[in-house]
Amino acid sequence: MIGAITLNGDSWWWVSLLVGIALLGSSYFAWKSEGRLIKGYALGLSLRALGIVLLLLCLLDPHWIGERPAKGANIVAVVADNSQGMQLSDIGQEESRGGILKGRLAGTEASWLSELSENFQARSYRFDRELRRVTDFASLDFRGDRSNLAYSLQQLKERFEGLPLAGILLFTDGVATDSAALDSINLSTLPPIYPVVVGDSTQLPDLSIERVELRQTAFDDAPISLKAIVSSASLPAQNVSVSVTPLEIRDALPAVNDESDLPQPQSFRTQASGSNHTLVFDWRPIRTGIQFYRLSTSNLNLGEEATEANNERIAMVDGGQKAFRILYVTGRPNWEYKFLNRALYKDPQLQMTGLIRVARREPKFEFKGRSGESSNPLYRGFGRDEEETEDYDQPVLIRVNARDENELSDGFPKTAEELFEYDALIIDDLEAEFFSFNQQTLIRRFVSERGGGLLALGGADALDHGGYAETPIAGTLPIYLDQTFKRASSENLSWKLTREGWVEPWTRVRPLETDERARLNTMPPFRVLNTIPKIKPGARVLAEVENLLGDRYPSLVAHNFGAGKVACVAIGDMWRWGMRGESEQEDLARLWRQIARWLVTDVPEIVEIEAKESSEGIVLNVEARNDDYKPLEIGQARITIQRVDLTEEERTNYKGFTEVDLFAEPIVDSPGRFTTTFASRDEGAYIASVEVLGPEGEVIGMADTGWVNEPLTNEYRALSPDRDLLQRIATQTGGEVLDWNALATIGDKISKQQTPITEIWSYPLWHNGWLFAASLCCFLAEWGLRRKKGLA
Repeated sequence: MIGAITLNGDSWWWVSLLVGIALLGSSYFAWKSEGRLIKGYALGLSLRALGIVLLLLCLLDPHWIGERPAKGANIVAVVADNSQGMQLSDIGQEESRGGILKGRLAGTEASWLSELSENFQARSYRFDRELRRVTDFASLDFRGDRSNLAYSLQQLKERFEGLPLAGILLFTDGVATDSAALDSINLSTLPPIYPVVVGDSTQLPDLSIERVELRQTAFDDAPISLKAIVSSASLPAQNVSVSVTPLEIRDALPAVNDESDLPQPQSFRTQASGSNHTLVFDWRPIRTGIQFYRLSTSNLNLGEEATEANNERIAMVDGGQKAFRILYVTGRPNWEYKFLNRALYKDPQLQMTGLIRVARREPKFEFKGRSGESSNPLYRGFGRDEEETEDYDQPVLIRVNARDENELSDGFPKTAEELFEYDALIIDDLEAEFFSFNQQTLIRRFVSERGGGLLALGGADALDHGGYAETPIAGTLPIYLDQTFKRASSENLSWKLTREGWVEPWTRVRPLETDERARLNTMPPFRVLNTIPKIKPGARVLAEVENLLGDRYPSLVAHNFGAGKVACVAIGDMWRWGMRGESEQEDLARLWRQIARWLVTDVPEIVEIEAKESSEGIVLNVEARNDDYKPLEIGQARITIQRVDLTEEERTNYKGFTEVDLFAEPIVDSPGRFTTTFASRDEGAYIASVEVLGPEGEVIGMADTGWVNEPLTNEYRALSPDRDLLQRIATQTGGEVLDWNALATIGDKISKQQTPITEIWSYPLWHNGWLFAASLCCFLAEWGLRRKKGLA
């Protein structure tokens, strides 16, 4: 802090001035000999003048005025890391990092803390999952499963809002489990932070699964892709095997009795200098719903590995609901339905119900039956009552794979409750007049409000040939149908992927580009094409067909519409692909399954539950809808949470959390939304099942979600101190990164900063012996010069 000099005896200035003039005048004559000044008089006069000024300054009572922290008024927070990461021991150290830290804070080496308390209020805290006040640091046990540094700093900021917090002493290794949250904290609003780095930067021997990235793709043969980043450091060269195994989930899902679809273990060789390895596992789950898989290392002979807590990870896969329902409606029996139905039948999660028109409706004035017969003679002889047989003016529809005798008994759904039961709708070879205006509007709502998927297939009565222009259905399509255009030549049309189609996994049959190009070259030519006149803004052309003249036309176009998605396949004879042979049939089936999965992916369910991690725990958000997929106005959500990674024997002896029931609270001004928070402190895999009840206690729907709590894996993701993170915190707050030796002077460092509460202090300068000593030295030096010149 900057000080200043003031003169309290300024009323004596005139006396000092007169005395000074008299003394300086006598000094002038003292340097004259025989009427002239002696050589070197300037230096002598200057020394005597300085001595006189220093003495006369005492008459003015000079004081040094300064500002310093008020003693005992300001607070210094001393924060220590209490996480399990402090149990690591550095190379060459017999004591752990936590033991060294505890000795500096509560042992014989904690004298600096007593000195700090003489001028500041030193308040002690420890942090792991959250910040806690402690009476002394002897209570440090280093059992915390997290190092929530960002959350702890935020808590400090909130606790000391409006209080004189002068600084924060932070003892940690800097490996924060919530380091990403530091970006959301305005560190400049905090007082200076002085991190003291605990631990040595020397790399410890360790094998770690640093990161696991799970991606669910639309590839039919391997929809799950898991990428693992595995690193090794300071370990002897050896082979390491990494494998993926399913967790057996009690009372939740059927047991796995066939692991043939699981990926094979992968191996790599460690290097003494350290190495990083990226492993990718692809497989197709054999169960639906929430699933957990354990990624672990084996065949290790590590010996002196620093920790084994980061040698395995658990990954969660959401396999979706048990079955997605797809409604297929076509204007005639055709080959397309055969191959499509056969393809989706092989996927247990895709259930397709077909509604096939085998005869068009006829005008009422045409009577072709027997006298007095108004029903369609197509059903004559089948033993059906006349009331149950379609009239002439009604189309003859056949239901295929219906769930029960009532499903689609009246033809295509006429209400939202009926249509919204499905997740996707496929329209094939069917003109717009088949649907009433209300049904066309219902299809539009099915996509925009329900969030369902719509696939329009090409054919004789489809798209531009089906009279869909200026209908509600046309508004949902990714193409314009109200344009005049030139018909395309539909001979020998070859299928080509566009640039956008190459990057979409669900439009490709082979995962590798070279294999996919080779397959495309062997595809048969198509002959039926519904020319697409114009693409709507935002729509994506994923595939094209090319004729012998080199002209290209869109063949697969998709876009998002409202809450759902819509795609158009302009080819009307995709079945030709499956006529080539068994391998071509399988390729066609795979493409149909991938398109169907794309249609039903992200389709909202009537009840949904989502788990989000926060600093307070797991936030569970529930969204419930009625049969029209409008927000549920009145209801309650009951959630059951289970820890599912324990075996029956482990559950018997386990004293921690296993299962709990709780109710989610409705969110104000958000109908159909409920929320609650669950603090999952035990490490493991969790499933939350919600049951939503209506106003009369009826079950609206159920849903599941899951999460993995692996705090120790994040805690040990890095074993060396993160000095860069601590330096960033210190720089942004105006502090400084310290070592252990700097603690002896930490009080002075904080005092030199601007503190919230200060006091003014003054000190009389003339009380200092150095002032009189300086004056005496000046006089002696001046006398010595005069004596040398023979004047004294």
